[in-house]
Amino acid sequence: MTSQRRYPVLARSALLTATLLLSPATGTVTADQTGNQQAAAHLQENQLSEKAKRTEQKLQMLFPALDDTSRHITLETKDQPVYEIRYEKNNEFFARAYIHAETGKLLTYLLDDKDLENPDDKLAYKSADTFMEGWIGEMRSLYKVTRAPAGDVIYTRYVNGIEVVGDEFRLSVNSTGQVTHVSGGENTLTNIDPADFLPPAQAMKKDQLSHFIAPRLQLMYTHDENQTDLVYSSVDSGYIDAVTGAKLLTIRKYGNWRWKPISLTPGGKVLKVTNEQEAVRIYESEFGMSLKGSTLNGFHNEMESIYFSPDEKELLVAKDGDVIGFTSYSNAPPQKGKATLSEKQVLEKAVQFMQPYLKQEEKEFYYILNTDEENPNKYEVKFVPSVEGLPLVYGRCIVIRVNGFTGKIIGYFQVLDQKPAKLPDKRKAVSIDAAAKALLAKPTELRYIYPFVNGERLAKPVLAYYIVGNNINALTGKVEE
Repeated sequence: MTSQRRYPVLARSALLTATLLLSPATGTVTADQTGNQQAAAHLQENQLSEKAKRTEQKLQMLFPALDDTSRHITLETKDQPVYEIRYEKNNEFFARAYIHAETGKLLTYLLDDKDLENPDDKLAYKSADTFMEGWIGEMRSLYKVTRAPAGDVIYTRYVNGIEVVGDEFRLSVNSTGQVTHVSGGENTLTNIDPADFLPPAQAMKKDQLSHFIAPRLQLMYTHDENQTDLVYSSVDSGYIDAVTGAKLLTIRKYGNWRWKPISLTPGGKVLKVTNEQEAVRIYESEFGMSLKGSTLNGFHNEMESIYFSPDEKELLVAKDGDVIGFTSYSNAPPQKGKATLSEKQVLEKAVQFMQPYLKQEEKEFYYILNTDEENPNKYEVKFVPSVEGLPLVYGRCIVIRVNGFTGKIIGYFQVLDQKPAKLPDKRKAVSIDAAAKALLAKPTELRYIYPFVNGERLAKPVLAYYIVGNNINALTGKVEE
């Protein structure tokens, strides 16, 4: 099952830890940092779209307690047009609903419920079924029902005995049998015509998949505190067209995953900082980031020192007195339209910036370049050490963010772990074909999905094989659990 975005998402905390300086925020970041968050428009009930009105009316029918509430409606437009309806009773929060403005689809309904006890299975299923029959009527028969360990009742649609990924409902029921939370999947009721679903008999046989899996594996070292392993990485989308063998993407923009080698010329330059004044000088003169007359305040702990502007839009990080990174929000004003820099130019900008700060022994790296067509201010290049001609992944790395319009470096973070003293012998690795077959020995299921092509989700489902994305131990040929 795909994960369903719940509204609202939590904003990032004000003071970022150094290791998250250059990583995209998990939730929605604040408006003054990205400029992408649009102010929500406050609306009256009669301003809802007709489809959203019908959904809201159905909610009131199934939850009569909503009749005795006041409503506060806003329209969010950042990712998609979504109505947030906040229900209040006696000036206190009572419930909240998120409804897609164009389709009228209910994304989430949440009741402010203090009952944290789970009901028994019989009560949970009975209450959930009563709601589902009222919500979608006869279409309830299209869904199989299960109960999650956490207590939710989940309705998943199957066609031809095959799961339709993202076509689901998830309900929470309290100990009295009251439905307190409802959320729909990304593809809920997208298609109900069985003719749109390719029969499973047209899928290739499982033993034919190996030919398509092998090109998506990469031999690499992985390192943690205790050991270094030699693995075939199978980091990929997880879905393969069951007829053609093509890779299928289930998100709009899928980042590059294959590491590419590159040789660099280290400069050995080290930046020292011991106080706020030095931090300001380095931030402006060394990195070219304007503070516009502002200062940087220092925060110190056993791990590192963080220097940040009063508005927290500029941060400089040091470890043991050595500068290891910075990030700037105000020096990268958001711009609309397609980025003017190519991926090659973004890589060149990143290399040009980082080379002076590399140690003399840091000459070979592998890199991944991730671009984001929806936000050209977020191009990111990640570098990991090349060890014995293979990427060493999952240790610390170097990350550089480049503005896709100006080529300006707007973020930099580097911490490289010491290279392991002992490495597995790569000459003893099993063949890549053997690794692919080991991966396919794991449960490989047919599913119907709605993939993205050229950034747009297909309207009709595609029959696909879901491939487990675990690594394969290159010495034993066994799939890691």
